[in-house]
Amino acid sequence: MNYIDKYRTSDIHDVVEIRRRPETGFDPEPDTLARSMLRAIEKWPNEPALVSKEKKVYTFMEYYKQSVRFSKAATKLGLSTASTCGVIGFNSPEYFFTLYGCWLIGAVPVGIYTTNAPEACHYNLFHSEAQMCVCQGGKQAEKIFSIRDQLPNLKAIVVYWPEEGMPAKVENDRVALYTWDEWLETGNEISDETIVEKAKNVEPGSCATLIYTSGTTGDPKGAMISHDSCTFQCEGIRIRIGLDHHDRYTSFLPLNHIAAQYVDAMVPVFNNVCVYICDTNALKGTLVNTLQDAQPTVSVAVPRLYEKMQAKIQSTIDQATGFKRKLIDWAMRVGYASCMSRQFGQTHYRPWGYWLADRLVFQSIRDKLGFGQCRGLVVSAAPVNIETLRFFAKFDIPIYDLLGQSEGCAPFATNSYVEQLWKLGSGGKPMPGVTVRIGDMDELQYCGRNVMMGYLKMPEQTKETLDEDGWIHTGDQGRIDEDGFVYLTGRIKELIVTSGGENVPPVAIENKLTELLPEVSNAIVVGDRKNYLACMFCLKTETDPATGEPTSVLAPDVLAKSKELGSEATTCEQAAKDEAWHTYLGTGVEKYNKEFAVSNAQTIRKWIVLDRDISLERGELTATMKMKRNVVLRHCEKEISEMYM
Repeated sequence: MNYIDKYRTSDIHDVVEIRRRPETGFDPEPDTLARSMLRAIEKWPNEPALVSKEKKVYTFMEYYKQSVRFSKAATKLGLSTASTCGVIGFNSPEYFFTLYGCWLIGAVPVGIYTTNAPEACHYNLFHSEAQMCVCQGGKQAEKIFSIRDQLPNLKAIVVYWPEEGMPAKVENDRVALYTWDEWLETGNEISDETIVEKAKNVEPGSCATLIYTSGTTGDPKGAMISHDSCTFQCEGIRIRIGLDHHDRYTSFLPLNHIAAQYVDAMVPVFNNVCVYICDTNALKGTLVNTLQDAQPTVSVAVPRLYEKMQAKIQSTIDQATGFKRKLIDWAMRVGYASCMSRQFGQTHYRPWGYWLADRLVFQSIRDKLGFGQCRGLVVSAAPVNIETLRFFAKFDIPIYDLLGQSEGCAPFATNSYVEQLWKLGSGGKPMPGVTVRIGDMDELQYCGRNVMMGYLKMPEQTKETLDEDGWIHTGDQGRIDEDGFVYLTGRIKELIVTSGGENVPPVAIENKLTELLPEVSNAIVVGDRKNYLACMFCLKTETDPATGEPTSVLAPDVLAKSKELGSEATTCEQAAKDEAWHTYLGTGVEKYNKEFAVSNAQTIRKWIVLDRDISLERGELTATMKMKRNVVLRHCEKEISEMYM
């Protein structure tokens, strides 16, 4: 045991006490994910729970039975309370069965990004002492198989899509290799009653899931999230967004991320929600097909997806001319007025002519995107550009932002369409039972039963992040307005300290610059220990459909601006050397300096256009698309030096 105190630990085998807070007005009885599945098969056994990419429907009872089969096989292998099981692959019914197969017996799933190299996979599996790993197939299975000899605790590798390719079995190998069906057969001698008994004995304060933070600096940290934290959040979100048994989701965000695991796996079983699983090409263009089939009532996506939708809609608008273009522009003004009136403290109204704008423009866009029955679009996992939020608002489509962390079991604050708990640009109000405050250096801090148990095998880092009174110190800077809405303004570790000694939060400046210059995908402000600030701009580009990486070709809306500027630039490389683009960006910088810079030290003196966008492949972004500032600065040393010559 490695308890720090009764509420905090760095040992996955420990069971922490539940910090009850009845004074918040939301303090449900401690619970577990295992019991939530047992309740589901009592209350709604025949309701649809999962729909596969092949459109096979699993009821909650079928979901449960498949999960129990996994539990039995895992028990046979030797997994029990706090044993860990790696999972790497795209979302599938088998991934969901693995999660609940672990939770029913108190075992702990350890998700791994499919984009991880073998070395990164090894870190997660070795650090967590995983006894088995479930893999999609093909290159994912090969990755794990190639490092099996470096994982002393690993006993088995299970491949759930063997048709994509299986590693060749090695006779008398220490690590057993199974297809999904072979794996399930190994547990046949274990009784269902054994699993039910184990499920009933899972403790609320025990670890449910281990989430490795993507980390913008240093090694990933394994955040241990208790069963109680998960179920506390499942009940909280039901209240916040008014979930009911008619709700439908689509699942395509990676299930190793806390946002997807919480939204797609935990919340639906707890609240009787049906999940439609997308195919592997969802983010490369096929998502809209699943959206149109599922007709989701709530949709959660990363900013990049909404940005792609924005670019597609804008491209269609740009092709409109004459009366049609005037009609669209009028409808967008009507839609924006309606959407803005949906905000907190306002009386929602629909301007004159709304019904016509809705019939001719809005309804068509919602239907084409698959959002015809969607009452709430949510953005999660990474910061969103406010211009994207404003763009959708023009079609009376509010996108509800939130603030969340692995350490807080997903959202600690969120906007909602219920009771108009929404302000554009904010992260929303604290979740039920969660308290948010502003600490030293404007740090956002929060406490509640959603907070983690601690970081696995990292007691000192645990104490730094989770204090003895139960407050998570996020490292993010923020503010809380007079209505209790929370805003993210920067990150403490990213503060620039100028040669004059002034602390400058670059994120706030970058956000304002990308708002003023909508053709910019990333603005990177520099100036640490320098006597003035400078900025590197990345223009929006087309994405390679095969890799998801940015290409050098300018995005359609950026090409349109290029033409408007009289520039012949069609690529980042050309724009980087183009005087028209430099001048245009300069007008945005000048506007920021005159109207928004809070001090002379926060003005931008010089700027350049980079000949490419930052990318995941180069290690400049985390798996959740957050910028790794230190890596970007290292890669752009030459460009930065030239701005200070």
